[in-house]
Amino acid sequence: MDPRGSIEQARRIAVGAGRLEEESEFRSVLAGLACTGLQWGRLLGIVGVLILVPVNVGLLGRPVAWWYPGGGGTEALVLWDKALVTLLCAGAVWAGRTRSRVSVARAVGGAIALAIAVVSLVHDAYRGVLSIEYVILLYLLTVVVIPYRPWQTLLLGGVLGAVLYGLGSVGLPGTGAARPDLVAPGHLVRMGFVTVVLTGVSTLLYAVRHRRYRARRRAETLHEQVAQLERAKSRFFADLSHEFRTPLTLILGPLRQALGKQGDEIPGPLRERLGQADRQARRMARLVDQLYDLARFDEGDLALQMRPHDLVELIRTVVPPLWKWAQAKGLTVQEDVGPESLAVPMDVDRVRHLVTTLLSNAIRHTPEEGTVRLRVRRVDDAAEIAVRDTGPGLPEALQKRVFGDADSYVPVRGEEEAGSTASTDPERWIGWGIGLAHARALVRRHGGDIDVESEPGFGTELTVCLPLGRDPEAAVEGPVAEAAVPSAEDGAGMAGSGRVPAGEPPTSSDEAPPDAPAVLIVDDEAEMRAYLRDLLGPDYHRAAVADADAALDRLRDRSFDLVLCDASLPAGGGKKLCRAIREDDDLRHLPILLLTARPNGERAGDSLNVGADAYVSKPFDPSELQARVENLIGIRQIVQDRVRLPDWMAPEAETTVSSEEEAFLESLNDVVTAHIDNSNFGVDWLADEMDLSARHLRRRIKDATGLSASGFIRTRRLQRAAALLRQDADTVSDVAAAVGYRDPSYFSRLFRETFGCPPTEYAAQEAPEDPDMGP
Repeated sequence: MDPRGSIEQARRIAVGAGRLEEESEFRSVLAGLACTGLQWGRLLGIVGVLILVPVNVGLLGRPVAWWYPGGGGTEALVLWDKALVTLLCAGAVWAGRTRSRVSVARAVGGAIALAIAVVSLVHDAYRGVLSIEYVILLYLLTVVVIPYRPWQTLLLGGVLGAVLYGLGSVGLPGTGAARPDLVAPGHLVRMGFVTVVLTGVSTLLYAVRHRRYRARRRAETLHEQVAQLERAKSRFFADLSHEFRTPLTLILGPLRQALGKQGDEIPGPLRERLGQADRQARRMARLVDQLYDLARFDEGDLALQMRPHDLVELIRTVVPPLWKWAQAKGLTVQEDVGPESLAVPMDVDRVRHLVTTLLSNAIRHTPEEGTVRLRVRRVDDAAEIAVRDTGPGLPEALQKRVFGDADSYVPVRGEEEAGSTASTDPERWIGWGIGLAHARALVRRHGGDIDVESEPGFGTELTVCLPLGRDPEAAVEGPVAEAAVPSAEDGAGMAGSGRVPAGEPPTSSDEAPPDAPAVLIVDDEAEMRAYLRDLLGPDYHRAAVADADAALDRLRDRSFDLVLCDASLPAGGGKKLCRAIREDDDLRHLPILLLTARPNGERAGDSLNVGADAYVSKPFDPSELQARVENLIGIRQIVQDRVRLPDWMAPEAETTVSSEEEAFLESLNDVVTAHIDNSNFGVDWLADEMDLSARHLRRRIKDATGLSASGFIRTRRLQRAAALLRQDADTVSDVAAAVGYRDPSYFSRLFRETFGCPPTEYAAQEAPEDPDMGP
């Protein structure tokens, strides 16, 4: 350290402390120190008095007197000065508790210190023995506990020296303490020396306090910068997740359509390669979802759907396909599930994802003829899930990184420990990081923990502990999301066929029938617009635009039956378009289907709150999107212009169908009504009741009503629900159960898609008015 720099800094502190205190936060810090010092410093004084009196009386056997016996003497322990000092110290403690400004605290501290010094000197004058050490100790204690500026310390020392000099010069005339010879010149010299030294100490303490304040401010600033970087990282992950979803949609959609083709349209080897591409693309989609979840976890913004669920039952539903994959790889699987049931508060879909991730990693990294072992048991107040494999194991350096603790989630070359073999090559472990970092974040949000034990060459064991019987503080209720359950199909040996839900491939013709519904596609990605046009095929008249303004212009130019819009249009265009449609009397009847970049319908409520009827998450299954478009258009046509039923269903309408179709529809209605409260009632059951094949039944319902068979059943259920709501049914849950829906949330969403409002609002709108009873 440069001595000249230290001297210059001390000089600045000595002469410029006032400028430093112009900063309000530093003044607040000093005020807090001063008030705390008043309390603790004077508490020490009280403790000193309480120790002094018992020691002198109990141990030394000195007599006690309130005043000096016989006009003086040193034998008796005089109490007046001790009592007065105790009162002054108590006053200082009270003043410290009031949390005054720093200037007030300094003044009170100095005044009380001066009063105590005067009491001590008067006592010494009466006794005829000067104990200047008490005055010096008092001065030192005051300077240490109260943050005086250097010149204030010097002033306090000067005042104490002046009092001491006055006592030595004139004494206390008219009292027994009139002894001018009590204070010798050496006492004054000692006091002056102590004053100079303590002024220097005060300067040093002031500098230290200011440095600590500046260091704390820098630490707070750095902490805020780190927090900003964390938020920026989270936003980057979220934005990255969003940006990947459109390309993934354009990859997965055509792949699933191609794999859905039947017969010899695709040669076997090509189908196998396409299946591999589909599995890896879906794996990438899950990794994108995990990146998004990690960003939400970091922000504390991811809601879990917590409810008690049997962990053993969940394990038994997840394990079988994974064990098939393991056995196809030539692995031995061992399962040790101890309890018959184990109720754990959990987000079921996310814990299912967690178990799948642990087992998939174990299977993927275990060589042929190895073993994967799953153990589930209860340990105290927690459920323990342990997955052990006989793979190559993890070196210590990678164990620290496997949950994303180090600089990167993915190990890099060159980090092997000395003496490591090829089995511990870090390149073999690329891909562990994101999945297990996501797993640990998920477990911790459940109030649990995850640990790894591994030894190179002997395998790895991952252990998850989830708390039992209590809702973890981190778990909060959130909007119900249709979570897509991850599968283990990213394994090389599993689901080799790459089977996906098959739908009818669109024909190459781009012409739609004149009476086909019209769909407006709104997306800023040209390739996505082209893909959606091709996906909807010749069953719809399709128009595509790139932004919300162009969409509104097209909607006002011609009639459409549905708007298919990207929720992430630039400048909030998706939400703006939804609100504009809902606020326009000529357009508000249009159903709106949003394509959202949030995984698994996350924050779906945001989409519905801006006026959308439904949402589909990217990357989506083509057949799911086609079904959503068909259902929204079909259902909205039923309720358009507040006509709740088609003409053939309305009891007051004139029949426009043949007598044969009328009898068929009547029988159809009777069967559906008889089983409307049965959640298992479906198309096959209806076909058996109607004594028709399921295929024949679907064709007849389509010809007679324009609806699919499942759409017909759903429509009848929802119409019955609307009737019950108009009759002032008890609760939405009761209505849902009465029409065969076990999940009230799913029922509410379907009802809103159909009638344009939630069941609760519909009941309020349709409730009959109270009759006018007159005055």
